[in-house]
Amino acid sequence: MTTSSVDFSSLLAELESERALAETIRESSKELDKAYRSLASILNRVHSTPSSQIPTIIQATLPHFAHCRSSISAIVQLVPPHQYYKWCDDWSFHLKNTVFAVCLTYFLGTGFLLSKEEVCLVLSIDRSHADRFQLSTEEYLHSLVSMINELSRLAVNSVTLGDFSTPVRLSRFVKDLHAGFQLLNLKNDSLRKRFDGIKYDIKKIEEIVYDISLRGLVKDVEGQEAGVGVEVGEEKRQEVLALLMGR
Repeated sequence: MTTSSVDFSSLLAELESERALAETIRESSKELDKAYRSLASILNRVHSTPSSQIPTIIQATLPHFAHCRSSISAIVQLVPPHQYYKWCDDWSFHLKNTVFAVCLTYFLGTGFLLSKEEVCLVLSIDRSHADRFQLSTEEYLHSLVSMINELSRLAVNSVTLGDFSTPVRLSRFVKDLHAGFQLLNLKNDSLRKRFDGIKYDIKKIEEIVYDISLRGLVKDVEGQEAGVGVEVGEEKRQEVLALLMGR
């Protein structure tokens, strides 16, 4: 009686181990998504809250950014060295959403754009772990497109709250972001398609600014401290960044 010379027992063990790892990574990614959903719920208040209450909204986000950092740390510990590209699709969507929340919160508090490097500081994404977890440039840009989408909505809701200076600032900020995107050589992919849609957000904000300007509701916004998008000094920017970093 002959026995088979083919023994797949070791391969079976490898498959089972990899499946278990995949499930564990997905569960950790769900934790990141859970943290983002909590952030989104808080940030959504900006559409119905007077601008004077924005600092309260920012404070409310801080525990959830801590949750984001712990979720990312858990993923980093799970992914084997040099296997970032094998697993990154499991958390990429959730990471884009989280970065969007970081950038929007920082803008609400400072009137400035948060750089990719500063986002990594807020989320504790260490370059030394780049072979296991990193924020890609494309993910960062996707997040900025999402922020522009949200700011066009904010422009509309600001007017309904009687805030006529915010849409003017948002228009200027979004146009600057759009100009930055135009410097990039985007290929015909999902990012390019989303970038092409920015023009509708810009048009929406421009129409709002044009309408309130005709009605004489817009005054010189330079130097005004009311509304969203007021640019603060360097000291205040560092203070907001430190808050988001949990310091």
